[in-house]
Amino acid sequence: MKVLFITKPFIIEPLGIMYLSAAAKAAGHKTDLARISDDLEKKVEEFEPDIVAYSLMTGDQDLFLDLNQSLKRTYQFLSVFGGPHPTFFPELINQDGVDIVCRGEGEPAFVDLLNKQEKAEDITQIENLFVKRNGRIIQNGVRPLADIDSLPFPDREIVFQFPEIKKGPIKHFIASRGCPYNCSYCFNEKYSQLYSNKGKRVRFRNVISLVDEIEDVVKSSPTRFVYFQDDTFTLNKKWLKDFTKEYAKRVNLPFHCHVRPNTVDEEIVNQLKQAGCYSVHIAAETANDRLRNNILNRRMTREQIIKATILLREHGIRLMLQNIIGLPTGSLEDDLATLEMNIEAKPDYAWVSIYQPYPGTKLGEYCRQQEYYMGDFSDLSSNFFDSSKLNFPGRYKNQLSHLQKLFAIFVEYPELHRLGLSQVMIDIPNTEETKERYQTAYKQFRKKGDKRLYGFDL
Repeated sequence: MKVLFITKPFIIEPLGIMYLSAAAKAAGHKTDLARISDDLEKKVEEFEPDIVAYSLMTGDQDLFLDLNQSLKRTYQFLSVFGGPHPTFFPELINQDGVDIVCRGEGEPAFVDLLNKQEKAEDITQIENLFVKRNGRIIQNGVRPLADIDSLPFPDREIVFQFPEIKKGPIKHFIASRGCPYNCSYCFNEKYSQLYSNKGKRVRFRNVISLVDEIEDVVKSSPTRFVYFQDDTFTLNKKWLKDFTKEYAKRVNLPFHCHVRPNTVDEEIVNQLKQAGCYSVHIAAETANDRLRNNILNRRMTREQIIKATILLREHGIRLMLQNIIGLPTGSLEDDLATLEMNIEAKPDYAWVSIYQPYPGTKLGEYCRQQEYYMGDFSDLSSNFFDSSKLNFPGRYKNQLSHLQKLFAIFVEYPELHRLGLSQVMIDIPNTEETKERYQTAYKQFRKKGDKRLYGFDL
């Protein structure tokens, strides 16, 4: 079977697609990858795929549905939609042109589909799949979570066909799957419900296997920096200790990972430093304890956040502090308090997004119930930097848009905030000239922050 994956243009390797491609190739099938910016008709004509597969986040579904329908008007293929959006909204199967929806972890199900389709066998009973057949929708449950050490390494070849990816200085990996926490703005709790009694929620890879993969990639492409995409890299102290020894011995490149403040202590930070950790992300989200714990269900204190940042700075590990403004039941005063917490924490880059009420999440449903949000996911995009979708007064929405662009600048130059200029600058009318100026400032500070976090210009 021949599979064509279609995705949006990317800078970070799409690991989900790469794992699916590797599994398909290991089973004897052929794969290729195209971006929506490519000449897709030419690609389809030349490759002649039996299956076209898409990975969707909420906000991108209309783009890919329209694209799929356009291609199907000319070409014959089976369409498969997977990723976060179809996992939580499998009713996507009812849309014109959608033949199959894959929910959850897709590698074994995708291989089963390819093998059965190749042999002209029945595909309607494959676990993880919703299948449209002769006007009927067959809905199957999910299979147990995969043993991630049994999966082949992600297919780098499929993305290394793009020179900017192969030659890029940063390569991305995952050391684990799953998260034990139930933050209300995240899909994780609902994902765990989908896989209830279907295996361990959090699974770490075998250290030797992980380092083998990293070595292979470093040998086959110019790599200066390793980026781990795990939700929380510091969950398992024993695993981290084993990783520290193996990675430092065999790879010894600077790396970046995501850590959670309440998992950070002296021992953890020492291990990260010994392994070669150059920088980390920490999600603080908000300075307000009520918003952080009652609304976001983060279950951590402001003191834990500040303590973690101090420990990391003392050990010379660079830090991006992640934040959310525009939270339901919050206010501009809460957002400015978050700014002040960042000034105290002194991150190398203060990253901030504007809250988006993604449906299916606990907080998204709360927003509906409390009438903070009366739309549906069709008006959301995958961009959470530009504006709020909540029913806030227009002035606050304008302030949020400006504060998001200027946040890192105020953290970098706290005297602007202390002199009261932050309030003045975020209250400026939202003209096209203002938006352009603030967007330019935002991009400049993102670039400056990235250089600090990775040690070079991207």
